[in-house]
Amino acid sequence: MGVSKRPGKHGDGTELTFEEALAQLESIVEKIEGGEVGLESALAEYERGVALLKRCREVLERAEQKVEELSAKVGERAREDDEDEEEDPAPF
Repeated sequence: MGVSKRPGKHGDGTELTFEEALAQLESIVEKIEGGEVGLESALAEYERGVALLKRCREVLERAEQKVEELSAKVGERAREDDEDEEEDPAPF
């Protein structure tokens, strides 16, 4: 996998998926913890990792917001269904 010039983006400028950003972040942590890089390189990798972490958080926040919106719609629909049942009593 090629290294992006901008953290959080592919080399072609498209956004990384959550899974791609997380995999890159895990790779950075392994390099730093394993002592595979010198101090300056470790700092550059750390900076890249911070940007990747930000990307992961953005994706998670959007997913959470979508789940909340969908849950609200489901709750709204359930309330409407309950109201319809109360208006139309069962024939028996």
